[in-house]
Amino acid sequence: MVALAALGLIAFGCDSSLSGSAFENQPPETQLSVQDESLLDNLDEENRLTSTVQVSWSGDDSDGFVQGYEVRFFDRNESGDGVAWSYTERTDSLFLLPIRPGQKTSDVVFEARSIDNDGAVDPTPASTIFPVQNSPPQIRFSQFDLPPDTTFNVVSFGWTASDPDGNHNLSRIDISFNDSSNFVALPVDVDFATFVAETTPPGSTGQTEARVFLGRGFASSSIRVPGLKVNSENIIYMRSVDQTDTTSTRIEFSWFVKAKTADVLYVDDYRRSTHTQIADFHLSLLKEYLPVNTPVDIWNITTPFATGSSGNTPRSNLLPPNAQPTLRQFLAGYKYMYWVASNSTDRIDGNNLPFASQVMDLFFSNGGKLMVHTPIGIPPDPSQILDNAAAVLMPLTTMIAFPDSLRPSLRMSTGTRITSNGITLPSTSQALPELKSNAFLTNTLPYVVSSSNIIPLYSVDYTYVTRLGGRQGAWTGSSVVASISSDQRIGLFTLPLINDQTSASLLIGATGSTEAPKLALKLILESLGFPKR
Repeated sequence: MVALAALGLIAFGCDSSLSGSAFENQPPETQLSVQDESLLDNLDEENRLTSTVQVSWSGDDSDGFVQGYEVRFFDRNESGDGVAWSYTERTDSLFLLPIRPGQKTSDVVFEARSIDNDGAVDPTPASTIFPVQNSPPQIRFSQFDLPPDTTFNVVSFGWTASDPDGNHNLSRIDISFNDSSNFVALPVDVDFATFVAETTPPGSTGQTEARVFLGRGFASSSIRVPGLKVNSENIIYMRSVDQTDTTSTRIEFSWFVKAKTADVLYVDDYRRSTHTQIADFHLSLLKEYLPVNTPVDIWNITTPFATGSSGNTPRSNLLPPNAQPTLRQFLAGYKYMYWVASNSTDRIDGNNLPFASQVMDLFFSNGGKLMVHTPIGIPPDPSQILDNAAAVLMPLTTMIAFPDSLRPSLRMSTGTRITSNGITLPSTSQALPELKSNAFLTNTLPYVVSSSNIIPLYSVDYTYVTRLGGRQGAWTGSSVVASISSDQRIGLFTLPLINDQTSASLLIGATGSTEAPKLALKLILESLGFPKR
């Protein structure tokens, strides 16, 4: 009986079947972290949100799972019809909500809807209204890009612009010279620009336009900014502007613009308080040599002055802060440079010529010629000379080396010979005059010339005195103190010509002529191609 009953049950189970219909997929539901359908009632006009808001959302699906979301937003006064949804798998994000141009506030509808694993979309998106207001943008000068208080015709500025509503809300940068009511627009993605004054004819004063070059790469543009005053104090005004035409607080900076009047630039880099005596001598020499009434621009980069032998004087604050592009473009505007320095090879940091030498490529590419008058100083680590752009630029091979056991000083007694061996420089027809010292000199050093690309011009019969034991003798090492590059681009003279305190002659001709040292310098200038009368 039991067996039959069991068999009957099995037979019944095999014959039975399920019946009915499957449930339809149910769409998901979406929630915003902001529960209010509108925040308009909670925030008055003075406490509106900034237009950049952080929004989060979530979704639930009763018969599956949420695989993604779509969000969109639009001004309440505009229809949402046609506003596209954006797909995301995130559950939060930062949004810049739209404010119509010219408006300061907006009520923005924000909607989010879930999408489930079957592709069903929430038919009732979660929605709220954000009352937002535009925040004014900001701008400030970059302190490391401000020019010195006096420049010639090339000046650069750097700045940083930002917007509390997001930097993508910025529209442009406004700039003006000496007129805070009329601005010229610069691209918003530019944070550095160089302005080159256009003076016609060269040397003219008064107001002029400045060409604008964008970025540190000195990219040319069609932008011109009027109102720059030459040989006068100037004020630059700047402001940032956002997409609603809201402007930042205006910033300003004042400086003096000197007129570029010449093709010849005299660089006063003698960084001692007596630099005026040195400048007077060399400018007088130039005036005697150059054609009558040839203008010379004078660039004074002497301060701060050296305070001793510690070598800690910083680079001059009269230089542009950026060698590239500001200084590179400024120097390239001249054909001839006469650079008189108190130091250039004893170190890199703090000396001006090494800073400038690294960007003289364009000056030379344009056919520029350079005369350098500077003493030679040996750095504490002689290998540093290879990193000194000034030493690499000038017509010398390397520094002399003293035996460590001696560490002598080199001296020139009164009457010490400074010989040229009767050399006649290229492009000249007169031999260099023989010279001699007219005082006891202890602070001069020669250098080494061992390259066929350099022509040595003068050598000195130095005497050495050892610091230990006071032994004396004739210096047998290299004794070159003046040279010129064989391509006649750069000349170098390292001996002082006058006493910077009394202006007395430190060098004279072998026969006693006080004009012979000047003639030597003039012949080097002639060989370099400086225009002569």
